[in-house]
Amino acid sequence: KVEEADQIYLLMKEDYRISRNVRLAWFLGKLNQIIWPASTSELQSSENELDLAAVQPKGWQPDSTPSADPCVLMPSTRATFLARRYRFIIELDLSPSTGIV
Repeated sequence: KVEEADQIYLLMKEDYRISRNVRLAWFLGKLNQIIWPASTSELQSSENELDLAAVQPKGWQPDSTPSADPCVLMPSTRATFLARRYRFIIELDLSPSTGIV
């Protein structure tokens, strides 16, 4: 018996930002199909736009071991998209208007 996926984690390609349309197309293309996470070596050498990094089946508990078993992607499955590299912008506003009391 294949379990339903409750939460999935997808790793995005490093070179450029993946649009929401591509993310939605991936989800809809895999909907109601059996999915399984890629292995660590596949994630490191992959050229795909999106790779399935992890799947948590319904009823999964944080204290249980991660599973590499296949699951069915359901409409209720929550998807989290992770970037290989994050960028932060820090803006300091030192204009005269911030100093007026």
